[in-house]
Amino acid sequence: MGATKNKKGKRRPLFSKAFFIFGVALIFFIIIGGFILYFRQAIKEGKHENIPSAPQVAKIEKPQAMPLKPHIPKAQVAIVIDDMGRDTKMLKEILEINAPIAVAVLPFLPHSRDVAKEANLMGLDVLLHLPMEPKDLSSNDPGEGAIFTNMSEAQVASQVKKDVDAVPYITGINNHMGSKFTEDEKLMRAVLEIAKKENLFFLDSKTTNKSAAYRLAKDMGLKTATRQIFLDNKEDIAYIKGQIGNLIRVAKKRGSAIAIGHPYPATIAAIKDMMSRLNEDVEIVPVSSLIDSVNE
Repeated sequence: MGATKNKKGKRRPLFSKAFFIFGVALIFFIIIGGFILYFRQAIKEGKHENIPSAPQVAKIEKPQAMPLKPHIPKAQVAIVIDDMGRDTKMLKEILEINAPIAVAVLPFLPHSRDVAKEANLMGLDVLLHLPMEPKDLSSNDPGEGAIFTNMSEAQVASQVKKDVDAVPYITGINNHMGSKFTEDEKLMRAVLEIAKKENLFFLDSKTTNKSAAYRLAKDMGLKTATRQIFLDNKEDIAYIKGQIGNLIRVAKKRGSAIAIGHPYPATIAAIKDMMSRLNEDVEIVPVSSLIDSVNE
């Protein structure tokens, strides 16, 4: 039982048969192992045509944020309405515009104090509209409280102080007329000394190109600015609208601009009609915020 017979009757040991079986099994495992290694590598590299590679998940690209447009601040404009104080009706018209329009109030008029008080209560800038001597005095009366070039410096200072006291709640002064007076440096200095003592700015209405007011105010360390546009040299709505258009263009060019108008029905109507364009193209601000930012 320990061996088998071959065809010739000879016995062959059992270990030879076992060795043969072992050899066949080894070869089988080597072949199978080779195939396994091959397929693993093929799967890894995704190269074998019959073996699908792992599905590729599409990368989801994050949407790129749109670049933010740089914030460009709007040009700023301020509007001052002169000659206020004769009545309160025009102030109500101005308040209906719902914009920070400043009022410049003449002293000693029937409603000077009323207008100043109401405008201040509604948050508007109030200026003293200081009457000054014009060049053509025979045709232009500056009114009560005016200062003239035939006065002494002391007389000018005294009258300006009375005018300041006559209009409450003021933060600044601008000149009413004054084409002659503002060219007189010595007397203008007397005016500006009072403004400085009262902590008031001075807005030069620029009724003459030879006005010394702005330059002197700067030299004296006073808060100051100049007017760029007169709105209503003609009381015509179309003309005034054109001037408002000029105001916008000047402001965009310079960064800011100041306009002066008067309490004419045409002026108020034109401003109301142009408010949508003003709000779209520029920012309307209190005149006090442009003092020292607008120059000649």
